[in-house]
Amino acid sequence: MSDRPHVLIVGASGLFGTRVVRLLANRRTLRISLGGRSESRAVTTLQREVALLDAMGGFGFVPIDRDAVTAGQLSGIDVVVDCAGPFQNSRTVLIEACIAAGVHYVDIADGRGWVEDTRRFDAAAKAAGVAVITGASTTPALTHAVVAALTAGWTAIDTIDVAVVPGNRTPKGRSVIAAILSWVGQPVTVFREGRWQKARGWTGLRWVALDGAGRRRASLSEVPDLDALPRAFAPRVRSQFDAGMELGVLHWLIWLSGLAVRMRVARSATAFSGVGHWVAMQLDRYGTDRGGMVVDVTGADASGEGRMGRWSLLATDGDGPYVPVLAAAAITEMLVSKPVDAGARSAAGIVALPAMLEWIGERHITTSQLAGREVPLFRRVMEERFDRMPAVTQRLHRGRPAIVAKGEAAVSGSPGALGGVIARLFGFPTREGSVPIEVVIEARDGCEYWTRYFGGTAMRSTMRKGAAGLIEESFFLFTGAMRLEERTDGLDMVLVAGRLGRVPIPRMLLPRIRATERVDAEGRHVFDVEIGLPVLGRLVAYNGWLAV
Repeated sequence: MSDRPHVLIVGASGLFGTRVVRLLANRRTLRISLGGRSESRAVTTLQREVALLDAMGGFGFVPIDRDAVTAGQLSGIDVVVDCAGPFQNSRTVLIEACIAAGVHYVDIADGRGWVEDTRRFDAAAKAAGVAVITGASTTPALTHAVVAALTAGWTAIDTIDVAVVPGNRTPKGRSVIAAILSWVGQPVTVFREGRWQKARGWTGLRWVALDGAGRRRASLSEVPDLDALPRAFAPRVRSQFDAGMELGVLHWLIWLSGLAVRMRVARSATAFSGVGHWVAMQLDRYGTDRGGMVVDVTGADASGEGRMGRWSLLATDGDGPYVPVLAAAAITEMLVSKPVDAGARSAAGIVALPAMLEWIGERHITTSQLAGREVPLFRRVMEERFDRMPAVTQRLHRGRPAIVAKGEAAVSGSPGALGGVIARLFGFPTREGSVPIEVVIEARDGCEYWTRYFGGTAMRSTMRKGAAGLIEESFFLFTGAMRLEERTDGLDMVLVAGRLGRVPIPRMLLPRIRATERVDAEGRHVFDVEIGLPVLGRLVAYNGWLAV
């Protein structure tokens, strides 16, 4: 036993610590110590369990406080794996002690600030000859490996979307709930629509389809991936990470706690950690133990053709908590088995996807991967008529990869005060005159999401396939159904019906919309759009050109 590398698991009796211990014990190559503040019944139970897996594994208990540990307490240890959490706003005493003792350090942190901040230990770790690796968890380690596998050989990446949706009956600890609530309702910086933007944690609800688990709600989460994926893969348009609860009531309760933060009723949603854990335990018997994650990417392959890829993972029978520790187990074994570069860095890119997935073993976890091309929305609506339009017009409406086009526009607002109010309500530009314009088109879930930046002011709409060969475009509560009329020099979009919410609008009350697209002598995409209302007249008009 003394010849084996010695690994100390801090927080060994917790939700994720127990899983790391079991995975490593199955290897039968390490001496493993169980670290924690006090020896509890949970520790004793775990010791009996893993002793049956590896009689020579040791599994002795080591009293240790991650916020007060000294280098001397780590004597004889080769690797420390910190599973204690939550890492948001935690102290770095354990990292400093590891560096001072010459011990490798790994953690399963999913705190964005924590993973970024620990880079400051790089010089000290190199001087000590040890590795300090943070984020050896679902994010950013597993997600980075998945995106790398999906996009191998691609020449460009447009969008990256990650969603984690656990089952309600999957075990959950108090520290997990506290970690989530630490950023709920707080400002979050995220890369989308081709630029860095501010949003709020646990907003932007979307539905995620997970094979074997159905549709789940997901909202914006603050995790290391929001920095790591744009840094590593440079997507042109978007990189986002969402998470959600299987039970709608829990998802909306978390959103309400974020609303309290936004309304300044509470400084942080962590104020609701106690009641949140109590509610989660009361509802623990509802829902399923089926959860997982989905990673969607779009971009261009080696030939420049639009590509899409999807990787999904499904965990059942309560095995979901093993997913966040696959990377930690793989990296720990790597640290004790071969030379590793010293320094402090995130776990993103350290272990490839196959090396992580081999740790699944007999757990009830399955993965799948799909790749292909998506038929653009306008081609699906127009069918063979799409090919009758000029090449420039086709390029703008090709869907994937995502489109980013820049040019200039002349904008005219409403001549009346009421029209101006309505224009602002629907997100139409109100700044008049000549302005630079940038159009970002994202295709996902069968729709196209259009963002038009007029001198920095965003105008957003969503397009989808309608009935009878029509295309629908939604602005706020209004949805217009339009007929697409192809031309040899461009495209006309003619409004034929509309509704507010689900209520049809009589034809005589329909907005007045003119929307034409042409190609000018310089080969640029030229547009001319005017939107107005009966009696009130023009709400907005804009025309100009785009380089596509």
